[in-house]
Formats: sequence, structure tokens, C-alpha cells
Amino acid sequence: MTDASLRIGFAVWPHASLAALLSGCEVLVCSASLGGNADLVARALTTLDPTERERFDRYENRDVARRFAVGRLRLREMLGAVLGIPAAAVPIHLGLHGKPALARIAAQPSGVRFSVAHCDELLLVAITRLGEVGVDVERVRPIERWARMADRVFGPNDRAEIGRQIASGDEPSTVFFRHWCRGEAELKAIGSGISGLSARRDGWHPTGLQVTELSAVPLPDDLVADGERYEAAVAVCASRDSGAFPRIADPSQARTPRITPTNASTA
Repeated sequence: MTDASLRIGFAVWPHASLAALLSGCEVLVCSASLGGNADLVARALTTLDPTERERFDRYENRDVARRFAVGRLRLREMLGAVLGIPAAAVPIHLGLHGKPALARIAAQPSGVRFSVAHCDELLLVAITRLGEVGVDVERVRPIERWARMADRVFGPNDRAEIGRQIASGDEPSTVFFRHWCRGEAELKAIGSGISGLSARRDGWHPTGLQVTELSAVPLPDDLVADGERYEAAVAVCASRDSGAFPRIADPSQARTPRITPTNASTA
């Protein structure tokens, strides 16, 4: 793994020239608000495929359902702008471990790969042509007994680096979420899902993995007004040597501590 910074471009959706922005960077990170009224949700529903519509209908929490529908609409709008096709025509399917991806017919000629992350009303989409990509975002908030949580989640190298950053004056919760996002972005880029957590804690990283922390992602106006702070990270893996991925001896080790109990997944 290398920490050599990826050339990151940023955009707040809607944006008039995503394709041009992507051509000028290695990874384009787009932010969008998941807020919206009933009319926007109704428009979003027209873009969902049958599987997505069924998933929307299963959500009992109306806010979670809205975020899912609006998130899929915004994702398709962004990808459509990059691919030069209408948003409703963007074919999305779920790959291994439930990671959304472009259907093969759209992915092959374009080389576009993307990753989705969300936290409350914030959506982040990372788009690249370098290789498989992962992005993660978390709202910074206090964590009780952060040291005990860090001991459970992180391996020795990360844990030592967390200690050094806090000793140098960084706020503990900020540092925790910074490293949390790094790890989640890596796992998404590798394509291992939570099953890769144990190997990562042991210090394993595939060849060609690059990770960049995003401490200042531009936010939509309504989220800027909220005054919340976020940590995020993006990772790109140019090599997908799945045969080299270590197997987990104890599947129970793959269970991630639940630090976001109020957030249901809308990826």
C-alpha cells in the first residue's frame, strides 16, 4: 500500500461539467444532499429498477427510504453526466458483497468505476478510471471510550498511528473516524467486504492500493448550514489479485463493531 496522494477532484452536485472534471484528475469525488420533498422522491422512483423499487418498498423508516431513492437518482445523474447518457438509462447492479457497480455493457467501453458512501443526509460518490475504487464518510461525533473501541477495530500499526496523532494534539474522535474511513474505503476498493477486516488488521494490503484522506470535502449548501464536520477517505486498487487475499480463520473476527446505530444502509 502507498499513501502517495491521489489527484482528487471535487464537485458538489448538480454540476455542469463532471466529465471534464474527471478527465483532469485521477478520482472525482462528488457530494450531494439526500434531502428532498415528495415530488423529488416520486421522480427518483421512476429511475429505480425493479430490484431497487422492491428494496425501497421494504424500508419501514421513511427517511431511510427517501435517502435510498434520492441517492440512486443522484448517483444515476452523476454517472449519466460522465457517460453522456440519460440518468434513467444508467444500468446499476449489485456486485460481490452488495457493492453497486455499472452493468458490464456500460462499464467496458467507459472504464468507469464508482463507489458510494453516505452519512445521514450526505451522499459521496467517487468516480475513477484507474481501477476499483472505494469511498467512505462519517460524521465526526464524540465516542465514549474511544481507546477501547480503537483497540477492538484497528491493528497495531493503525493503533500506534492513532496514538501519535492524538498525542500531537488532534481530537480523538476526529482521528478515530479518519482511520475508520480509511479502512472502510480500502475494503470497498479491494472488494472484500467485511470479510477483509481481519486481514487488514493483520497489516495485509494488496499490491497497487492507494488511499487518500479527505478532510475537507465540499458540501451542499443545506449541509454546510448544519455545521457538521465529516471525515472521509477514498481508495483505489489497480490490482484485483483475489487469489492473494488471505482467508479468515475465524469468521467471527469479521464482525465490525457497530458505531453508527442510527444509520441504515442505503448504498
